[in-house]
Amino acid sequence: MRLMKLRRLLLTLQGMVNSEWVTIVLAVVKNLITTLAVNHFLACIWFWVGKAEGAAGWVAKEGFSDADYGEQYLVSLQWSMAQFTPGSPSIEPHNLSERVMNVTVIALGLILATCFVSSITSTMAAVWNAKRYDLTQHLLLKKFLNQNNVPRALGSRIMHYVDFVLDKRQKRVHVSTVHFLNLISGPLHIELHTELFAPTLCWHPCFSQIFKANVPMMREICTTAILSNQSYAKNDVIFHRGKEAKHTLFLTYGTLVYRFCPYAASDPHTTRLHEGNWCVEAALWMPWHHVGEMRALCEVDIVSVTSAKFREICEGYPQDFPVVRSYALAFWQEAHEREHEVLTDIGYPSLEAVVGRTTSMGKTGMADQMYAEEVQTHLVHWDDLETPKQPETGP
Repeated sequence: MRLMKLRRLLLTLQGMVNSEWVTIVLAVVKNLITTLAVNHFLACIWFWVGKAEGAAGWVAKEGFSDADYGEQYLVSLQWSMAQFTPGSPSIEPHNLSERVMNVTVIALGLILATCFVSSITSTMAAVWNAKRYDLTQHLLLKKFLNQNNVPRALGSRIMHYVDFVLDKRQKRVHVSTVHFLNLISGPLHIELHTELFAPTLCWHPCFSQIFKANVPMMREICTTAILSNQSYAKNDVIFHRGKEAKHTLFLTYGTLVYRFCPYAASDPHTTRLHEGNWCVEAALWMPWHHVGEMRALCEVDIVSVTSAKFREICEGYPQDFPVVRSYALAFWQEAHEREHEVLTDIGYPSLEAVVGRTTSMGKTGMADQMYAEEVQTHLVHWDDLETPKQPETGP
C-alpha cells in the first residue's frame, strides 16, 4: 500500500515538472527508490534463509546469531545490494538453499541493473534528440533562406520569430505538440476548451455575464466560435483598412499598434493595445469593415471569436438572448449618441492609448517600457491611409 502511494506521488511530481533535466533526476530517484525497496525485501529473505538453516546457515557461521537487529539488517542489506553492483559481498553462502538464493538474486540483479541503466539512457537520449532536431531544423531554415535569395531583413525577422516561438514552447507547451489530446472524449474536450478560453473571454463584460448565467452556452462559444491561439511576429499585419471584419480579437500576449485617420485630422492617429484588452468589438453587433490598420508591435498571441458563429450560438439560447441583445443595443446607442466621433476598431479616438491590465512593474519600469514602445511605434512601416468613411451603425 505504501509503495503504491509512493508511486502515485512520484507520478504526480513528474506531471508538475516542465524541465527535461529535472525529469531525468526524477527518473533516477524513482529507479533508486525501486532498487532500495527490492533490496530491502531480498535482505529480509536472505536473513530468514540463513536463520532457518540453524547452525549450518550463514547467520551462525558468520557469528551474527547474537548481534542486535540493526546490525543483522545492515549486514543482510549489504549482501543484497552487493548482488546488484560489481562489489563483492562480505558474506558467502554456506549451504544449498543459500546458494540457490544467491544465484537467483544475481540473475534478478542483472535484469534490474539493465533496466535501471536503459531507463536513464533513454530519457537522456530523448532530451538530446529533441535539441539535435531543433538545431538541425535551425540550420536547414538558414540554408533554405540563403539558397532562395530571401532578403536579409525578411530572413532576420523569420529567424527571430522562430527563435521566439521555440523559446516560448520550452516554457509553455503548445496544444499542437500534445497528440494525446486527440484521445480525450467529446465532453472532456469541451470542458478543456472552456477552461482554456473562458478566462480570456470574461475580460469582456458580456461574455462574463454569459458565463455566470449559462455555462453550457459559454462552453459552446469556447468550443465552436473560437479560433485557436494565433501567433504573429513583430510588424505582422493583423488586419487592413476596408476589409470585412469577421472576428473580435482578444490580445493575450504582447502589444498591438493601431493606426487610423479621424475625420477632422489630416494626420493619421496611432494608438497601442496592450495585453488584456480586446478590439473589433463592433463585429459582434453589426456588419463591420475595418477603418484602420493593426500591426504587431512585438510578438503577440491573439484569441479570435468568430462573430457570425457567436451570433448563431446566442440565437440558440432564447432564454439568455436578451442579455446579449442588451449589450448590442447599448453599443448601437452609444454609436448614435457619439456620431460626431469616429467609431474605430478599438472604440472611439477619445479613448487614447489603451493601457491594459495592471502589471507588477514599478513606475520606472513602466515608463521605460512605454518609451520603448513609443520608439518602436514610430519605426513601424505603414501602408498609406485615406480618410475612411464612417460605417453604418444601424442594427
